[in-house]
Amino acid sequence: MAIKKDTLAYIAKTKLNLKPLGAAHRFKTVKKKVPFLWGDAVYVISTNSSKTTFSAKGHHFEIRTRDLMEDGLLCLWQVDCGQGDAAILRFPNGKMMMIDGGPGPLMTNSPAMAPAFLYWMRWVDQSWREEFDHGGSVFDIDALVCTHPDYDHYGGFLDLTERVESGSFRFGTVYHDGLARFDGDPAAFENGQGMSQLGPVAGTDEPDLFLTTLIDGFDDVRKYSRASGGRRWKLSSLYGRWLKQLQKLEGQGVERLARVHFGMGELPHFDAGPDTSVHVLGPVEERWKNAPALRFLDKTSKSAMGKPSLTRNGVSVTLRIDHGDVRLLMTGDLNFRSQAVLLKNVPSIEFKCHVAKACHHGSDDVSTIFLRAMSPLATLFSSGDNETHAHPRAKVLAMAGAFSDPITGGRKLSYLGLEEREHLAPLIYSTELSRSVALYEPAELTKDGERVRGARLGSRGADGRKGPEKPLRDWYLADDLIYGLINVRTDGEKVVIGVLKEGENAGFQVESFKV
Repeated sequence: MAIKKDTLAYIAKTKLNLKPLGAAHRFKTVKKKVPFLWGDAVYVISTNSSKTTFSAKGHHFEIRTRDLMEDGLLCLWQVDCGQGDAAILRFPNGKMMMIDGGPGPLMTNSPAMAPAFLYWMRWVDQSWREEFDHGGSVFDIDALVCTHPDYDHYGGFLDLTERVESGSFRFGTVYHDGLARFDGDPAAFENGQGMSQLGPVAGTDEPDLFLTTLIDGFDDVRKYSRASGGRRWKLSSLYGRWLKQLQKLEGQGVERLARVHFGMGELPHFDAGPDTSVHVLGPVEERWKNAPALRFLDKTSKSAMGKPSLTRNGVSVTLRIDHGDVRLLMTGDLNFRSQAVLLKNVPSIEFKCHVAKACHHGSDDVSTIFLRAMSPLATLFSSGDNETHAHPRAKVLAMAGAFSDPITGGRKLSYLGLEEREHLAPLIYSTELSRSVALYEPAELTKDGERVRGARLGSRGADGRKGPEKPLRDWYLADDLIYGLINVRTDGEKVVIGVLKEGENAGFQVESFKV
């Protein structure tokens, strides 16, 4: 079959830099070349056997027809969202999935960056949706996955859900781990019970402690939205507010809320398409007094019950996405204790993968046995600037390479009798390292038309304080933010990973390997 007019096609070259013919609908023409990567979706305006004109990224371009292909790839965008996590996936059949939404402005003191990237994808990267009315006015996210209830993973969803309310986005199934956050007073575990931020803790003694107050679907959100009977606690915090916001949109932009866990096989309610599957590997559902339960991983002191971070992070939705022979593993914020639970209940071969999103931003609270079970060829670290956790940790970066399966088979290197094959993997990527800005000293700052010699720049910080007042010569302004975006593309055999290089017309730095 040939490339057809008025349909989508996909870039077939590993990387291209194309000069625009002109701007698309409502866009301003850029003079520099625009970078494209293998698998980018474009809308075919006209085509013949030699040349094709298409629309994408707010512009029209001309390309050799042979540099386009009809079939889509499995595409993953690991988004730079600071100290947080967010990934967007497009499946070969066109279905969209978002795994975590990064932090919102309460944590970053800036707009929610993961939704901002998704909006760029919706209105700029896929500008043909508006220009040619292709794909409809509503952008469907067929699967929205919140791995666990920490703000650096769900905060951006608050912003995105407002777009559902306005009618510009629509969610299929919202998947989650079953945890919620409640307003009950924390109490140390005693006599077989205690109250934590995540609900009542039941069991006998550590480590056999369990949470049984789980959110399955919207009926449970309604049930726990208010105190009832002898229960004086209810859903609380921004996470509880988000769950209630979703529940109000049930049937009006949100299809369903679904708790997932190991044992259910492939992700329910989601059509990944032929030769593609999404497997649920975590969290592990256990039983307490014949009721579904999730293991409580923290200590049982009152302070730990009030902030059970090991449990919140560890009970993360863990997914493995298979396309052809290629496996991608998305790990949330798994830690040593949760990895022990997984390895006890899930065959270790299930974690074997080619590309992995590193556990918990590169924290060193990790099992080396679990890392060996993963043994990815490429590891993606989602970490932020100016944060207190020092993620990713140096030894974790080293272990990511040491416990990966190397691939040699690139070009032959030879000089002065030294001959070898170029190593293609393992590969280590970090959103923080890939991100850059252009800095310059401002010549003048004005307020209401009057020049300001000393000024408070920036908004209030997280602690409520304003920035210091300084003369202009002591300030630098940032411009031309380049997302530390990690692009992963695969056809089920070949894997291409690209990050944008700095500089005008620089394009992508690309690494690739075959499995």
